Amino acid sequence: MKSVVALSNLQPNARGNIAYLQTKNKEQMQKLLSIGAIPGVHITLIQKFPSYVFKIGHSQFAVDKELAQKIYVMLSK
Repeated sequence: MKSVVALSNLQPNARGNIAYLQTKNKEQMQKLLSIGAIPGVHITLIQKFPSYVFKIGHSQFAVDKELAQKIYVMLSK
């Protein structure tokens, strides 16, 4: 069974595919979509502090904890 976890709860180097985005805030959703955080896309968490840094494709992005809590990841084994 695969587990789905908020990006903010993962440990660095955890990887998986984005399962869904959970926000009703239009600005947050636009920001996530504009950086390519789209369900099905592969994501790797690089660091949690001082901000959440993750990799999508060949690009790295930094977000705050509030935004990291909106990205849910289906973990890869």
